[in-house]
Amino acid sequence: MAFVAFTRPDGEPVSVNTAEIFKVTPVPTSGATMGPLTEGTRIYFKNGTHQDVKELVDVVHARLNGG
Repeated sequence: MAFVAFTRPDGEPVSVNTAEIFKVTPVPTSGATMGPLTEGTRIYFKNGTHQDVKELVDVVHARLNGG
């Protein structure tokens, strides 16, 4: 089980279990699903929850792929 560290919207670190990730997308910037960030990534998990992080999608993909 691999964990990767990212930054939550409040600036605190968060570790994500890569085996539980369903998909990653840019954070929504409008509408009912909008979060506290205007740019960053929303990580969706297999259990139906999500975590917004400050890192952009390209950075998230790179870290998830060991880069």
